[in-house]
Amino acid sequence: MESREWDYDTGLARAQSYCAGAEHCSSEVAAMLERHGLSRDKISGILESLAKDGFTDESRYARAFVSDKIRFARWGRRKIGPALKMKHIDGAIVSQALEDIDMQVYMEVLEKVVRACYRQVKAPAGYARNMKTMKSAVSRGFEPELVRRFLPNAGGEELPEIFDNTL
Repeated sequence: MESREWDYDTGLARAQSYCAGAEHCSSEVAAMLERHGLSRDKISGILESLAKDGFTDESRYARAFVSDKIRFARWGRRKIGPALKMKHIDGAIVSQALEDIDMQVYMEVLEKVVRACYRQVKAPAGYARNMKTMKSAVSRGFEPELVRRFLPNAGGEELPEIFDNTL
């Protein structure tokens, strides 16, 4: 039976393979190595080697994370930023990754989220439905001032074309 504890060379090889398969940040790699019994000193050396050889790059990871969370999970900036900080990504890198968001894509995703939330809310049209829709979109990390742009006017006016039933 194979031991769970790795030596430095095995840890480096496994970490390189892990990073080659998908984008990972240093904290994810460190957690994986720690699970297999490597000391902090060995983990530190492996992380330095991975960064030097281009296997890990916190900026690249942050950009990929932001893009994936917007496109696939349909998260807003207010949810993505703290998620990156929980992965121990530097605040300056997080800020830059959030600034680099393609606003056209972001607004398209926001529109789809608001439209879906609006259709699913169980409330009569008007203020109550708008507030429930806003609460749902804001809980996904979107900014309230941006969400408001896609909500119908509570004064009884017709719904914007984004709320038609074509979706």
